[in-house]
Amino acid sequence: MSNTSRKNLAHSLIRPFLELSIIERHPLPVRILHWLQVIIITTLIVCGLYLHYPRFLETPYSTIKNIKGVFNFLLIANTLVYIYYSVISKHYRELIVGFRDLKHIPSFFRYIFFLNKSPGYYGKYNPGQKAMYTFWFILILIQIFTGLQLFFPDTFGYFIKLSGGLNKIRQVHYFATWIFAATIPIHLYLSITEDPAKLQSIFTGYARR
Repeated sequence: MSNTSRKNLAHSLIRPFLELSIIERHPLPVRILHWLQVIIITTLIVCGLYLHYPRFLETPYSTIKNIKGVFNFLLIANTLVYIYYSVISKHYRELIVGFRDLKHIPSFFRYIFFLNKSPGYYGKYNPGQKAMYTFWFILILIQIFTGLQLFFPDTFGYFIKLSGGLNKIRQVHYFATWIFAATIPIHLYLSITEDPAKLQSIFTGYARR
């Protein structure tokens, strides 16, 4: 084999690796806010289920209620910071589902149910992820508002009466908690549908393209 042939063979073998580039997928603020939200929401779900059915932990009811109250305010603070960052960085454009994404949802779901071979390229997030993030944002706002009413019933007496009473508010809050818990596995599945390697970027911030 000539030197030229060897060089061509070596170049053809390493070309796929040369064409790969490292890109920043999740900036540091996004990663920090994301993992804070994971900790906060997980704590709120556990505390909320305990307050509804206080038998699976040997912890005073009042202690869990106070912890949940603190994390309610942490959820508000973290959500407000996330909204602020998303607006100034234009990050919301990548998160909120739009009409163009809705058009792609049928083909994307055909892929995740193994009816299509290719997922297609949708940008940073696929249509399923965007739909999930938009739905979660609305759900978080509902949880914040109903949580404040449950924590400060006297302050929000007008809204509680308008909503049909404190028991109705509690039912909505509890039902929304279960929806959150049930959709977490769906979120994980949609996150790794296109490329499992992208999952590492929520830890490191970077992914190969």
